[in-house]
Amino acid sequence: MPDWESWLNEHGPRLMLYARQRTRNMADAEDVLQNALIELLRVTRKGEFRRSQEQWVAYVIRCIRTKAIDLGKASARQQATAMAAAQEAPTRYTEMPWLTSTMDTRFRQQCIEKVLREMRPDYAEVVILHIWESLTFREIASILNENPATIATRYRAALRLFRQNLEHEINRPE
Repeated sequence: MPDWESWLNEHGPRLMLYARQRTRNMADAEDVLQNALIELLRVTRKGEFRRSQEQWVAYVIRCIRTKAIDLGKASARQQATAMAAAQEAPTRYTEMPWLTSTMDTRFRQQCIEKVLREMRPDYAEVVILHIWESLTFREIASILNENPATIATRYRAALRLFRQNLEHEINRPE
């Protein structure tokens, strides 16, 4: 029997980071992550998950991605809800940090978050999956149904932009 609590303690914060990157607000991120975890629990309990426990993170990321896309499509059909969420998102993202490292100062943390939020979504996704989830380009390519070379190119381009924008953000006069 797997130790779900230990697994969630180890992987939960990084999975939440990914869910927040894929959704418009914290409530949606929590819903998407919860639904992905329920799906993992369902397939493992039924014996439908034939891979090892080491593959759980990749499975949950795939579920988060799919559920976030589905949520986005549903939101598009509900224009009034989407408009309210769009007005709420900037406030929530500036109030609630993405990173929780005690080594970073609050200022650096805010700069990193700002640069990630302003980055192209496909670039930010690859950076988050590679750095915070420690996934290889091959694993990321599998999750995103892309070529590993495309993922590597996207990652290098994202890092170049990240460095430039972070340096600009940190050195910005107030």
